[in-house]
Amino acid sequence: MTSNNVESKQYLLTQVTVVLFLWLITFSNITYSQQTSTITSISDNSAKLKLADETRRYQPLIFQKVMKELTKVSDFTNEQQSLFNFLLGYQHTYQGRFNNAEKSFTNLLASSANKLIKFRASYTLIHVYARKKMWFEGLVLIAKNIKESALIDDTDHTQAHLIAIITFYKKMHQYELSLHYISELSVLTVSPKIDCLAKQLFIESKFHLNKLTSRDPAIYNALNSCEKINDAMVSSIIRVYQARAYLTEQNINEAINSLLPYIEVVKSTHYPELITGVNNVLAQAYWQANDLTNSKHYAEEALLTNKNNSNVNQAAKAYKLLYEIAKTENNSSSALSFHEKYTELEIIYSDDIKTKNLAFQLAKNKNLMQQNEINLLNEKNSLLAAEQALVETKVHNRHLLLSLLTFIIVSLTLFGLRLCRDHKRVKELAEYDPLTGVYNRGHFTQVTNSALEYCKNAEQELSLIMFDLDHFKKVNDSFGHACGDWALKETTKACESIGRKNDVFARLGGEEFCIILPSCNIETAMMRAEDCRAAIEAIITTASGCDFTLTASFGVTDVKRSGYNLEQLMADADFATYASKHVGRNRVTMFSVPDKTETEKLDPSWGYN
Repeated sequence: MTSNNVESKQYLLTQVTVVLFLWLITFSNITYSQQTSTITSISDNSAKLKLADETRRYQPLIFQKVMKELTKVSDFTNEQQSLFNFLLGYQHTYQGRFNNAEKSFTNLLASSANKLIKFRASYTLIHVYARKKMWFEGLVLIAKNIKESALIDDTDHTQAHLIAIITFYKKMHQYELSLHYISELSVLTVSPKIDCLAKQLFIESKFHLNKLTSRDPAIYNALNSCEKINDAMVSSIIRVYQARAYLTEQNINEAINSLLPYIEVVKSTHYPELITGVNNVLAQAYWQANDLTNSKHYAEEALLTNKNNSNVNQAAKAYKLLYEIAKTENNSSSALSFHEKYTELEIIYSDDIKTKNLAFQLAKNKNLMQQNEINLLNEKNSLLAAEQALVETKVHNRHLLLSLLTFIIVSLTLFGLRLCRDHKRVKELAEYDPLTGVYNRGHFTQVTNSALEYCKNAEQELSLIMFDLDHFKKVNDSFGHACGDWALKETTKACESIGRKNDVFARLGGEEFCIILPSCNIETAMMRAEDCRAAIEAIITTASGCDFTLTASFGVTDVKRSGYNLEQLMADADFATYASKHVGRNRVTMFSVPDKTETEKLDPSWGYN
C-alpha cells in the first residue's frame, strides 16, 4: 500500500497540466460577468461574444448556453467570426474533443484574423498538442510563439503565453524549465488571475522535484491569492497537491480532510480531469486508511469521469487501485481484469514518457542544428562584414578626400571672394570720394581724359560744368564740420538725381565739384547747370539741425571754347565760376574768351568763397 510516490507523480501530470492550460486560455479575462438575465435577452452579437469570452472559465454553464445561442448566428462580421471560431476551439478543448479543437485553431491560424486572436489560438493550441501527445509539434510552436510574443502589445496575453510554456514543460516533466519561466513571470507586474495560476504552477513543480511539504507557506499563499478571485478550479488543484503531500508524509486523515469538504466545489467546475484527479487522490487516501469501500467508490468515480480513458495516467491509477482492492477481496476474476487494463494503460503511459523524452531531445537537436547553422551564417556574416567594412573604409577615404577637396575649394572661393571684396574696397578708396561717394580727383582725371580722347576721335562735343558752394567756410565755422559734411552729401544727391548715367561727376576737393557731359553741347550743359543750381538752392537745410542758406556758383565751358585739353577745360570753367561769384554768386556763367581789358580787371586777390 505504499504506492504513494508513483501515483502522486502520475496524477499530477494529467490533472494540473490540463487545468493550467485551460486556465491560461482564459486568464486574460478582465472580469467575469455575473449574468442575471437570460442569454436570449441579449440581442447584440458583440455582447454575446464578450459574455462567452468572460464566462468560459468561471461560469461554464453560462458559457455553454451562450455558445449554443451563438451557433445560430449567421451574420457575424469578420472580426466577430474570428472570435467565435476561437471560442468554439476553446469549447472543444474544454470538453475533450481535441481533434476538433486542433482543426479549429489550425484553421484560425491560416485565416485573415487579427494577430491577437491568432496569438491566443496559437498558445491555446499548445494545450491541445499536449493532450494529443504531439510533443515535438508543441515544442516547435512554443519556439514560434516566443518570437511572435515580442509583436503582441497586450500584457495579459503575453503573460498567458508564458503560462502556456510553463504548463507544457510541466507536462513533459521538464520541471526545471517550468521553474525557469515561472521566475521570468515573477518579475513582471501580473494580474491577480495570473498571480494565482503562477503560484499554483510553482507548487506543482516543487512537488514533482520533491521540494514541497504539506505545510509549505507557498501553499497557503497560493490558496489565499486564488480564493480572493474565487478561482475554484485552481484552488482545487492546489488542495490536490497539498493532499498528495500529506499522503507522501503518511498523514492520511489530513489528506482526506483537505479535499473532502470541497468535493462539491470541484464538481461545480464541470472539468472532468480535475474531478477525476480528486477522486483518485481520495481513493488512494482511503486505500491507505484500509477503507476499501470508500476507496473502491472513489476509484470507480474516477473511471466514470475519465471517459474512454482519455487521461491514461489517471485511468492507470484507478485500475491499479481497483486491482489491489479486488485482490484483497479475493476476487480473482475482477483482479485479473483490472490488472490487464492497468498493465495495458501503464505500457501506453510508459511509451508516452519515452515519446516525451524523445521529442524533447529531437527539439534540442533541432535547436542545436539551427544554432550550428546560425553560427555558420554568423561566420559568413562576419566575413561579409569584414568585406563590407573594407568597402566602407574605401568609401570613407574617398569621402574624406572629396571633403578635403571641397574644403580646399570652398576655402579658395572664400579667399577669392574676400580678396575681391578687399580689392573692391581698395578700388573704392582709390577712385571714390569717401564722403560723397562720387569720383575723387585722381579717378576723375583718368576717366575724363579717356572721354576727351573718345570724343575727339569721334568728333563729338563735350561740356564741363564746375561749381563751388557759396560761403561754405562760413557754414563750417558757424555750424561745425558735421553740418558741412551734411551739406556736401546733400549737394551730391541733388545733382546726381538730375544727371545722366554716362556723366562723370567728381568732387575735386573741399566744396568744389565738376561734371563732365560727353556728347553734350554748351546749351544743354547750361540748362543742366541751371537745374543743379536750382536743386542746390532748394535743399532744406533745417534737416541737418541747423538753419542756413545753401547755394553754388557755376561755370560752364565746352571743347569748342577750351579745346580737348582737360587742364584748359578746367581752367576755363574755373574762370567762369569766379565770374559767377564776382557778380553775386548763386548763378551760372558760360565761359567766353575775355578781352584783355576784362582780364586785367580780374584781380586774383578777390575772394570767391
